[in-house]
Amino acid sequence: MDRSPTAAVLVLVMMLSSGCLGLVDDIDDEVIDPVLDWLESEYPKLDLPIRERTSPVLDNYDECELLLADLQASVYNEMMVALDQESYWHWAGPSWRSGGVWMEDDMMMDGAPEAAGADTDSSSSADTSREGEYSETNNQEEGVDEADFLKTDGYHIYMLNGNLLVIMGVPEFGELTLESNMSIQGYPMQMMLDGDRLVVASNIYYWNLEPNDPLRALMSEEVTVSYPGQEEEYSYTYTRVQNLVKYTVIDISDRSEPEVEREIYVEGNYHTARLVDGTVRSVTHLWTYIEGLRTWVYLPDDYWNVESDEDRMAIWNDSVEETIAFNTAIIDDLTLDDFAPHLYEVGAGGLFQHPISSGDCSEFTASADSAGRGFTTIMTIQMFGDDATLEVDHITSSWAHVYASQNVMVLAEPANDWWWFWRNSGWDDATNIHVFDISDPTETTYVASGRVDGTVQDQFSLSELNGIIRVATTEDAWGRWWLETEEWTGPTNNVFTLATTECMIPEGCDDETSELMQIGHVDDIAEGERIWSARFVGNRAYLVTFRNMDPLWVIDLSDPTDPKILGELEIPGVSTYIHPVDANTLLTIGIGPGPDGLGLDWSVTQISLFDVSDPTNPVLADSLPISPAYEDENCDQWGCGWSWSWSEATYEHKAFTYWAPEQLLAVPLSTYRYMYDEVEIDGRVYSYSGYEFVSTLQLIDVDAENGTLGIHGMVNHSDFYNEDGLSGWWSGSTSIRRSIFMGDYVYAFSAAGASVHSTDDLELMVELELPGYETPQTYYYEDGDGEAVDSENDPGEEDEDSATVEG
Repeated sequence: MDRSPTAAVLVLVMMLSSGCLGLVDDIDDEVIDPVLDWLESEYPKLDLPIRERTSPVLDNYDECELLLADLQASVYNEMMVALDQESYWHWAGPSWRSGGVWMEDDMMMDGAPEAAGADTDSSSSADTSREGEYSETNNQEEGVDEADFLKTDGYHIYMLNGNLLVIMGVPEFGELTLESNMSIQGYPMQMMLDGDRLVVASNIYYWNLEPNDPLRALMSEEVTVSYPGQEEEYSYTYTRVQNLVKYTVIDISDRSEPEVEREIYVEGNYHTARLVDGTVRSVTHLWTYIEGLRTWVYLPDDYWNVESDEDRMAIWNDSVEETIAFNTAIIDDLTLDDFAPHLYEVGAGGLFQHPISSGDCSEFTASADSAGRGFTTIMTIQMFGDDATLEVDHITSSWAHVYASQNVMVLAEPANDWWWFWRNSGWDDATNIHVFDISDPTETTYVASGRVDGTVQDQFSLSELNGIIRVATTEDAWGRWWLETEEWTGPTNNVFTLATTECMIPEGCDDETSELMQIGHVDDIAEGERIWSARFVGNRAYLVTFRNMDPLWVIDLSDPTDPKILGELEIPGVSTYIHPVDANTLLTIGIGPGPDGLGLDWSVTQISLFDVSDPTNPVLADSLPISPAYEDENCDQWGCGWSWSWSEATYEHKAFTYWAPEQLLAVPLSTYRYMYDEVEIDGRVYSYSGYEFVSTLQLIDVDAENGTLGIHGMVNHSDFYNEDGLSGWWSGSTSIRRSIFMGDYVYAFSAAGASVHSTDDLELMVELELPGYETPQTYYYEDGDGEAVDSENDPGEEDEDSATVEG
């Protein structure tokens, strides 16, 4: 058995990250103790800056010089931590440890920047509206539309498929026609629809741009460098950022010929978007890469030949000083242009770059202790009017969860970056909550910020009602087993209520602040477990936590200053999404239970129905396990080679479609297996192998009144992916990913096709193949010296998009 510290750390990290939190106590002390000793061993430490938490409130900058100074100071601090880690792993790591002359604790290099502080009718505007007769995107909040790759206005359906925008017509319910398609640059992710305009967000990767694309010149430059001890110089293409988010504003007043109206690019990665009252607010995030900054220490070639630990330490110390001096010079030369997200647009004269700032950097904000090189950008795009106008706000932050009601947008970000905790581990995990007013369609206005203990699971752990912000968190989710001063008891969970402080004096208050204050708190919920799903519905919060069983918690928030736990129910399995059917009923989807009701069986998707009419005594009314992997009369469960089944709805709520008028739930369910088979062509028998895909949409009857669930039927898209029997491996998704109920019909959409079925008896009404996907090719070959059926492929080679030839 390998008992090295490295092996022990890897085992511990894997166990913690996979959720095996309770197993830490069972690890042999002979393994744990050396790891703890190793983590606390001496090494030449750098004098790191003091890191403390102050206020989470965002302050607007009024001078670009102040913003730049804070950004430079943050990069310097992160660089020092990285070099301290390098020293730790070099001297205290398992490779070798010895005595020597340790660098003094007060080793602080000069030059540290000082922080400055803080052919149907082409229009959807028909005379008769179909509103209420079809299902829309499964949004978290009423009146707040969430971006997705599939949208409908009741008369047309818009789908991003591959790199295409595909527009389909619905002349009458039960019908479906292809109207048009147009190419979208990059990889289209999601879109928003309002009237006769679409805004499509797509990701663009620098290295996939065409060689003559003008974006290349704006995003890159040729750099020549040399390395210590080497005279030879090297040249390469430097890209400050490699990812762009493109917003394509499209005029769809003529659905048969959509036209691009505006093209805007912002540096970073796409996150999400919301549409409220005709205004789109899209959120992106950029982490800035600093070219040339060294997070490692260059050592002379003969370093490892030095026998004396003292001499080697002296060389190490000198090399660290040189590295810090080198990095400091780079940091001092940085400009705001090196940090801030760049904004580009295609105008009448071609591609141009917008200014980074309006002049005083007032569109940039940061909290006192979180200025870093990560920027969250909120782009506000007004859809009404003749032109789509935009506003940009930049917040220095980590990647954030995003929630929106009709009145506010909330960002929930980790209070500190990962490097902040190095040699600063006494702090608990915490989350900053930033609130923006979006009630005015013309602008996005910062309101206040607060901080809560723990981490946020997803957008459903956030809510706003009557100006009160509600937050559900898991505290100490990953444990702190390395701290010997504390006995780790596992994670615990919280629900917080927050409100802004108000000045009651007409003349104003001297100490008026933009801080969210905690007004209510329920803690120690489900000790030893973590939140898997949450939902705020009116004056209640519902939490699902999990370790071996699935407790459902009901929390009363009617008095936000005194929230209370009302009831708890423990059941097998776990729910990953909670959907309110009515005031007394919850419908959930998740993972089925393992043997004896403990743990999870990841091959089974489970639908559950809860009666919460008595919140002090929630009841599991019914549960329904579904899995296509077992639906084969000749198959003894896994004996036929089925992979685990999965449903996108277990982790993406937009794939979960509940249609109240018919009390029907539609969720995708998919699996596949690798098979061997034979085919007869021109009288000859060929053996071959490939994939058999199962791509279904499960329809479930939901009887909330009687508390029952039942299988209504299934829509099957498998034939789209198994046309010639077995198929090659699809690089994209083979699953039905979205569904729409329209009148008495259900529409199902996957990458290869769309279908329309009657909801009553699931009779097939329409089936369309969709543009925007590529079918993998299947080739067959004969044994021996026979002629290959397809001579374009060498029978000795195996095409990654073809069935495997067995001969």
